[in-house]
Amino acid sequence: FRLRTTTLRRNTCSEKKTGYIWRRPVGKIINLKRYAICANQPKCYYRMAVCLDGKKVCICLPLTGLLLCCLYSILLREPKTRFASRDFKGGDDLFEVNSYVNNSMSLEYDDPARRLSSSAIGKNTEQWNERVSKGRSKHIEQKRLPNAIIIGVKKGGTRALLEFLKIHPKIKACPWEVHFFDTDKNYELGLDWYREQMPESYKGDITVEKTPAYFVRDKVPQRVYKMSKSVKLIAIVRNPVERAISDYVQVTHRRHGVLPPFERYVTNDKTGKVLRTSIGLIRIGVYVKHLRNWLKYFPISQLHFVNGDDLITNPAKELQAVEKFLNIEPFIKKENFYINQTKRFPCISRSFKLKKENSGCLSESKGRPHPSIRSDIRKLLEDYFRPYNEEFYKEVGRDFHW
Repeated sequence: FRLRTTTLRRNTCSEKKTGYIWRRPVGKIINLKRYAICANQPKCYYRMAVCLDGKKVCICLPLTGLLLCCLYSILLREPKTRFASRDFKGGDDLFEVNSYVNNSMSLEYDDPARRLSSSAIGKNTEQWNERVSKGRSKHIEQKRLPNAIIIGVKKGGTRALLEFLKIHPKIKACPWEVHFFDTDKNYELGLDWYREQMPESYKGDITVEKTPAYFVRDKVPQRVYKMSKSVKLIAIVRNPVERAISDYVQVTHRRHGVLPPFERYVTNDKTGKVLRTSIGLIRIGVYVKHLRNWLKYFPISQLHFVNGDDLITNPAKELQAVEKFLNIEPFIKKENFYINQTKRFPCISRSFKLKKENSGCLSESKGRPHPSIRSDIRKLLEDYFRPYNEEFYKEVGRDFHW
């Protein structure tokens, strides 16, 4: 069957005259199309059809993409708007704010937000973390306020405890001492600054911060309570006599040996029979006095005490108790550690070694040799600490046998 077309004048393809084309292969009509054909260009129809299809594609694709972008922007903006509007309602405020200042505080969004003054600390860590996370996937890492804090004590083994806990995949630890609650200058920067010091973590991880000075500072418990009423508090304690000696070794090292001998440093007369109980070496070791300050704000169930002496000899046992306290699945085992025969200090096994320590051991400052102390001075210290130790055992419900 031949193609029927209307005869057009030559060189009139630009006039785009149209008609109908009938095509009957195998004896029946199967297609009907508009055409524009030139007498001297029999394929003009096909070229124009391709051109028209190309124009449709060039117009439709950008319009479709623009429409999708608009819809995506609207959907993405919605949770952020809900987040901001809810937090600025008068009823359920995220913070008890006494005053505002000009500086703004980022909440991980581009919405306007409030800047906290030193007295404007939030109600609850979990509430803060939940609201900052609104509209974001739980599979995305982000910085969160700590839900566990190692509050002390100095020279009790806080660094070893933190590094050993990092073996657990659910533990995300801040690598440095923040000194947020015990330093007024840092505290006045607000919770937003404090949160920025924390490592990124997933929802369900345990963010841990360590500052040993927290345990002995009177103003810290109230400040921590204002941040979170449910935060878990961990303190590692050891024999207060050994702790005092270790503290003396560290201070002497930092001051390049300018301190007098230990016996003269801890006593205040020539006879050596009266202790200087006001100095930090001795005052820090009276654990029960500092504990009672914390118990004004937190129940004993929210505090866990690690035996620093046992952490050296049997680290896995003490760390497993911390896992139970933090309510995370057991992970740390005895096989994760070995004892350094030179310093007699535990190190992390090869498969769990610290990233910056090839041997898996802590820095050279850990496990320094202690000077020998005169027996009379040691007995003087033991007699002084003994009644306080007994009271401490009763408060925590555990006998440390010091």
